[in-house]
Amino acid sequence: MMTQPQSQPGTDATSGAHPFDKDWSGFVRMDMHCHSHASDKPLNKAAGLIGCVECYSPPERVFDQAIARGMDFVTITDHDSIKGAMELVDRGFQRFIIGEEVSTYFPEDHCLLHVLVWGHTPKQHEQIGKLGLREDVYKLAAWIRENNLAHSCAHPLYVQNARLERWHIERATLLFKCFETRNGAHADTQNRAIERFVDQLTPGLVHRLVQAHGIEPLWPRVWEKGCTGGSDDHALLNVGRTWTSLSIDAADRVSDPREFLRRVMQGKSQSGGVGGHSALLAHQLATVGSNYYAKRLHAQQSPSGRYLGSRLLRFAGIKAESPGKIRVAAYKATKRMWQPRKARSLPVSKALRSQIRPLLEKYPDIGQRLNPTLWVEGAAVSQHDRMAEFTQDLTEALSRSMGSGLVRSFRKRDPARISEHLVSYAVLYLAQLPYLISLFHQNKERNFIEKFEHETTQPGSGVSVVERPMRVSLFTDTIADVNGVCRFIHNVAERAHSSGRDLQVIASTKLRCPDLPNIYNFDPVFATKLPKYENLDLCLPPLMRILRHIDKHQPDVIHISTPGPVGCVGFLAAKMLRIPVLGVYHTDFPAYIDRLFDDSGLTRLSESFMRGFYKPFTAIFTRSEDYVQSLAGLGLDRERIVSLMPGFDTREFNPGFADRTIWKRFGVRAESVKVLYVGRVSVEKNLPLMVDIWTMVQNTCRARGLDAELIVVGDGPYRETMARKLSGQNVHFLGFRHGEELSTLYASSDMFVFPSTTDTLGQVVMESQGSALPVLVTDVGGPKEVVDHELTGFVLSPKAADEWADRMVTLISDERLRRRMGAAAYERMQRFSLVHSFEHFWQVHTEAWHDHLAKLGITRETAGIAGAQRPTDDSEARSPIG
Repeated sequence: MMTQPQSQPGTDATSGAHPFDKDWSGFVRMDMHCHSHASDKPLNKAAGLIGCVECYSPPERVFDQAIARGMDFVTITDHDSIKGAMELVDRGFQRFIIGEEVSTYFPEDHCLLHVLVWGHTPKQHEQIGKLGLREDVYKLAAWIRENNLAHSCAHPLYVQNARLERWHIERATLLFKCFETRNGAHADTQNRAIERFVDQLTPGLVHRLVQAHGIEPLWPRVWEKGCTGGSDDHALLNVGRTWTSLSIDAADRVSDPREFLRRVMQGKSQSGGVGGHSALLAHQLATVGSNYYAKRLHAQQSPSGRYLGSRLLRFAGIKAESPGKIRVAAYKATKRMWQPRKARSLPVSKALRSQIRPLLEKYPDIGQRLNPTLWVEGAAVSQHDRMAEFTQDLTEALSRSMGSGLVRSFRKRDPARISEHLVSYAVLYLAQLPYLISLFHQNKERNFIEKFEHETTQPGSGVSVVERPMRVSLFTDTIADVNGVCRFIHNVAERAHSSGRDLQVIASTKLRCPDLPNIYNFDPVFATKLPKYENLDLCLPPLMRILRHIDKHQPDVIHISTPGPVGCVGFLAAKMLRIPVLGVYHTDFPAYIDRLFDDSGLTRLSESFMRGFYKPFTAIFTRSEDYVQSLAGLGLDRERIVSLMPGFDTREFNPGFADRTIWKRFGVRAESVKVLYVGRVSVEKNLPLMVDIWTMVQNTCRARGLDAELIVVGDGPYRETMARKLSGQNVHFLGFRHGEELSTLYASSDMFVFPSTTDTLGQVVMESQGSALPVLVTDVGGPKEVVDHELTGFVLSPKAADEWADRMVTLISDERLRRRMGAAAYERMQRFSLVHSFEHFWQVHTEAWHDHLAKLGITRETAGIAGAQRPTDDSEARSPIG
């Protein structure tokens, strides 16, 4: 079987170099799978409750669009109906042949299968129902063979009622001559998998299937499958963009659709065109919904509602009645007369009026397709990638436009405006629901397809999921700050990139991110200052933009570094892809909340949130043994808590960066002893204790004639207060520092202090020791685990301010002690190599991925098996056909 060039998922039919640009004069083509309004059943029970059917396309428009897009023959394959096809037959349309998508079931377990049938008569269509062929796939297959009808097993790997297994596909291989190997609505991963399966069919493999299933093939040379392709269009968007083709020479003419079908059944066809993707499916759903609105709800709206609705319906190529501007103005004037109190429109309406025109100017190709008379060429929503980008840009523009109003409403404590804004945001995100549904729907077969390919391809071919490297997406809300979490993520990203591992970091911040090719920063749709953290932004990430990116990356494992908005998107992505999710418990957030707000209710709420957030995780890393107890105290399973091997980049933090001349730049005396603190300047870092300690240290130093200065690197909400309280106490606030400058500040200092009691490790404690500094830390939290008391530094109680001051003065006054402890610290830190830490990090993710695959039955031992018995207890493999 040959396969024509495939478009990449998400590629528009009209963009760039594409199979549509090819000269098709040597081919005859037909879109062999498309629907009309005769597919009049609801898509699901919810749609059925409101009377929304799955397709509203008039048959003649399906025909016209297929011909306009270069199809030589046309068919309509409605679900268990030929009414739409018969409309064209009765009206004498040429180059057309009847088709139908027949629903049928495996009687053993009621597994649903769809079979496309072409060229049958109305009488034969009636026989399908009268003979009960929809209830028994074996009877249907035998009837198709008896009547020698052209047919194809539609979207064979699409799991329709949660029962499909490889067992069913193997039986279908013996029952049917043709398979649909390119479906324009379902994920291209399905198309590629079934293409590979069909390509590798041989007489030997078919013989093994016959022996395993006890079924004789119904068709000669059944391993030579006829391959069909069709758009599976339900909305007049994609007709003719996926097809079945025959290669012909100048002397060979195929002028009749029945001759076309005969050659397809001989295995001479190719499938071509675009495969499905999430944006395409979303636009089909949105167009079907728009048709329902236009037919059932539009006329019931007010003149202004119909005016707005008619313009929005143009995006779907739907023409609807629209009152003139004069009538709309008269309606508004009358409304004001009878409702003197000014009625406010929702903020989203105001934002839409201000944002839509500038955005259409940015997307002129979308604007040009808003004329409903151009439906043959395709409505705006048929330009799938461009329309998805337009929708994302519009959603984000509307969100930003409403953001300032929402903040003002909260500051004014205006409940009416707050509710109006919240309703507007709900409407905005409800409009994205088709995209979200489609992303989940297009990925629901992922595990099944991976298992199918694993079991049906030869070991060593590189197709099986166990024969390729793992892909990881790491989600984080903090990427551009100066703290241990950020540097840990930077280190992981850099190490993954340098070692060739496929790891992508996903973030959403307005701050500048590290310049690494595997860090993806998405511009937030809304950002505001975090309460009590005015130097930090609380960012709302662009949900659909990130999920579409993840859909293209298709990671095997999701890693969530922070339980913020971006982390929540990561959790949703894991659910979408049905893959394991792991994370790191970097910070004791309940302790942070308790220290920041001193509110037991908020603390308990944060504990409940953390418990619920981390409970579904496959593994939870903690960077210290001390916090294993904290996680267990939240009610999390100890077996899933993994102590991550600590590590930092010894190349970036070592004594070789020492340069005492750097202090002149910051107005620090060259001869003084430099006491360094690096981190967030905030209350939860226990810096009020540092204020008390340093005041005592300065008093002692003045009395003894010692010269020492406190260097604070970082920023935060406590900086102003701390600077005021330590005014005149030899303190320098340097703000955030990065890269080599930070490394030099470490190596050029004399000692390091870190009074925090809420850190799970304290990356800065390792970096300072790696720079040959003695350190002082508390005996609460994770930092104490990387400090040898009285060898590399001191581990002290946070309640013993006097002891802290004494130890600091001792180090300030004793240069030999500082050097001895600093040398010991440097030696000890060499065991905490970033390479070893990263390899441990990667190994745990690999094990989680392999455990996930093993639960699906995907192991190296199960690779390449074929013809296995159906894995249920209630049946034997029977031979329903004599």
